[in-house]
Amino acid sequence: MKVAIVCDWYLPRIGGLELHIRDLARELNARGHEAHLVTSTPADQAAQFIGMSHRAREADAFPVHRLDVRLIPGLNIVGPGAVAPLESLLRAEKFDVIHSHTLLSSLAHAGSYVARKLGLPSVMTEHSVLRGFGVRALRAIDRVKRWSVWPTLMTAVSSYVADDVRAASGRAECLVLPNGIDLTEWDASRSRPEELRVVSVMRMTKRKRPVDIVRAARRVIDRLGNLPQQQLPKFMIVGDGPEKQPAAREIERLALGAHVELTGWQERPYVRDLMARSAIFVLPTLKEALSIASLQALASGLPVVAMSHGGVGDIIRHGREGFLAATPEEFADCILRLVTDAPLRDEMRKNARETLQAFTWDRVIERHLDCYRLAASRI
Repeated sequence: MKVAIVCDWYLPRIGGLELHIRDLARELNARGHEAHLVTSTPADQAAQFIGMSHRAREADAFPVHRLDVRLIPGLNIVGPGAVAPLESLLRAEKFDVIHSHTLLSSLAHAGSYVARKLGLPSVMTEHSVLRGFGVRALRAIDRVKRWSVWPTLMTAVSSYVADDVRAASGRAECLVLPNGIDLTEWDASRSRPEELRVVSVMRMTKRKRPVDIVRAARRVIDRLGNLPQQQLPKFMIVGDGPEKQPAAREIERLALGAHVELTGWQERPYVRDLMARSAIFVLPTLKEALSIASLQALASGLPVVAMSHGGVGDIIRHGREGFLAATPEEFADCILRLVTDAPLRDEMRKNARETLQAFTWDRVIERHLDCYRLAASRI
């Protein structure tokens, strides 16, 4: 199949969505399909999505079409002027299917609109938790654009997000189309922890709640009493963004400089090596769509402590691959339990690979192709 993957946001902006659609295109092409990226992100744009200055260094191994259109200031999404050049591109390239990503992207909406106009099958995948304001905003847009009645096949990265899409669209159908993981890249057998390290990888925004990790670290350290310094866990948060400074201030306020480290944004090889040498992965986000980082942690052999709100419940079963906490206090207590119970960590490590089989790229790409075929059958 020749597939157009359409989204406002792409590299060199850095985020889970941008990296996922890059990997999706790579995996489709590796299996003999022809995937192109269509985006409004300029090639020379700094990675400002979460306040970073890093730019992607990896060359694209597939065609990337960057539309030269004006972006709405502050939102970095296209306006109505993008529809005509997008239509021209889709006509010229003769794609078999249009796969748009996230209802929050105006270019993704334009992709579905043009696909409908050209009689092409289209799929939309939602990557974000929408409930609350997101659902209300999309319903308001629908009253004007009527996007919910377009013949686009609606999908979402988790069952939690699928419920949001159903609420926003008024449709009963929304299929789950999860993110994928390369188990050979995140190999749990490569090495085991060199020290008792608790790690997290995130965009450091308020929604991700990095400050909660710092406060959990204080609770864990206090509960461990008077253990020697070398026996206490080390907490490391990998990422960048507007909440990095508040997290740094909280580390100073709670006198945790010897126990919590903020590494800043790091490239994938660094993260892969860090996870291979760590003991526990934590994610305090209350509204997480799925969490690619949690998939990578499980593949690296780390039990995961996350919050029970959100799509992470699709990959973590409480007490099997990790723990799902209802409150920040319970979140810290679950970390403490794993820190002090090495046999339990080992047991959860063994359970992780079984769970991950449903998220391997072979399985995930086949699910994508099934959705493309289903969308085509409805034209």
